Amino acid sequence: MGRQTAIPLSLTSDQLDDLVSALEAHRDGFKKLAAEASLGFGLDSTYWQGRVDDVQNLLDTVHRLVGEDDLGSRTAGYEES
Repeated sequence: MGRQTAIPLSLTSDQLDDLVSALEAHRDGFKKLAAEASLGFGLDSTYWQGRVDDVQNLLDTVHRLVGEDDLGSRTAGYEES
């Protein structure tokens, strides 16, 4: 893992929702690239799955820092199964 940077943020509910939505879309884009890579397109699927995991870890950190109860109720409709 690379260098870590602490970013103190104070976000409104809308900004937090936007951040989570953007991270989820970013993660889902990597999932698509991983699926395409498994068909022989682009970089190896292992690389893209690693990126999926990195973004998911960031999402998990946001959820942990904000608190699942506060964030979970607003993002429940966005989660994929």
